[in-house]
This record gives sequence, C-alpha cells and structure tokens, in this order.
Amino acid sequence: MKIAALSFMIFFSGFVICSCGSKTKKSWVFDLEHDLTTRQISKLDSLFTAHENTTSNEIALVTTADYGGDSSIALFGKNFGNKYGVGKKANNNGVVIVFSRAKHETNISTGYGTEKVLTNEIAKRIIDSVMIPEFKNLNYYAGLWKGSIAIIELLERPGNKIK
Repeated sequence: MKIAALSFMIFFSGFVICSCGSKTKKSWVFDLEHDLTTRQISKLDSLFTAHENTTSNEIALVTTADYGGDSSIALFGKNFGNKYGVGKKANNNGVVIVFSRAKHETNISTGYGTEKVLTNEIAKRIIDSVMIPEFKNLNYYAGLWKGSIAIIELLERPGNKIK
C-alpha cells in the first residue's frame, strides 16, 4: 500500500521525467483512468513530442475518472494545463485533451495563444465529428488518436503559427 501511495505522489509531483541518455524527456500522456496500453501511450507521446519539436506547441492528454476538486471537465483541463505548465509561457501555446470514460465526457482546453487558432467552436467540431463517433463504438484510443491528429493538422497548417 505504501508503494502505491508513493508512486501516486511521484506521478503527480510534475511531468514524469525519464532519463533517455543525456536528455530528459517529459511525458505528455497521463492515463489516470487506465484506458490505454503502453504502446498506445508511447505512440501518442511520440506524436505530441514531434509536434512540439516542429511548432513549439505543447499538447497533453489526460484520461481521468473524476475532476478532483474541479466542477467541470473544462475547468479540470484548464487547471491541469496551468499546474503542469502545458505550453510555452511566452506564447500560451498549450492544449490539454481530457477524456473521462467514467463520466462520458471529453474536452479540449487551449492556452490563450492557441485559442486564436484552435477556437472553442473548432475544438467542439473535432470532439463531435472525430472523437465521439469512435467513443460511441468503445474505440477510445482511436478517438483520442484521430482527435489528436485533427488538432495537430490544424495547428501545423501554414499561417497557423502561434506567436
């Protein structure tokens, strides 16, 4: 029991940091609800890292059964992004994708810089037309993957650089 509690505290002390040779690497996927396999987490994390390397935008994905002390999934996403520093401070170019299988909800939260390109209306369209159809078929990973790809394709279009 003490080991589990210690692991939980270490996990929530900040982004999971692993030594990868001489580099340290942030993990951008927080599967608190255990919806994803290790391979799926790795693929999503690699996708988000490649996007960050291309654009400097940071995308985090969180699966969670509840929102802690937050009253909504949107507030949870916003607070998660602020707490863990998702996005470069100068550009406010973060995105937090939150998925709760237990609550049947998903949300895309953006930093102030990102919301100029990835507006609430566009985020809602991605959720409704790309992600939810997969979730309805219990294809949680497919919904998260396709939604992530849609976000990245939008953010990487010419003219959509977040300044």
